[in-house]
Amino acid sequence: MKFQFETLLQVHKNKENFLKKELGDILAHKQSQQNRSDNINSSMEKNIQEINQRMVQDLDINTYALYNNFFNGSHLQKDRQKNIISEVDLRAKTKREELVEASRKRRTMEILKERYLKNHNNKLAKLETEAMDEIASNHWSLNS
Repeated sequence: MKFQFETLLQVHKNKENFLKKELGDILAHKQSQQNRSDNINSSMEKNIQEINQRMVQDLDINTYALYNNFFNGSHLQKDRQKNIISEVDLRAKTKREELVEASRKRRTMEILKERYLKNHNNKLAKLETEAMDEIASNHWSLNS
């Protein structure tokens, strides 16, 4: 006999697998955004070193304005990246909670299935024992 909630168990397994995939995609997106943030930081550090080297030379005001605009833009990008990463973290946290809930539901269904199979096997063993007792008793009564 088949477990009556087998379909529901499969639905929970599929949902859990889907949520795992979504969480993996979110974490991959977070990593790419973190890499982008790291690139912005390294670009800023590189340009700071370049400015320090050029300070010994005579620079005109336009060059300083250009660097100022670059650093202002870099700080804006850095802040934007921080916001994006925090939003992605929030999405990942939410998806993790959904995944935990789906795993809990799947595990509950698996426990129910295990109990069902255990009870079913116990009933079969009891029926087999009764049948064997009946056969033994018939055999004994025929031989007596």
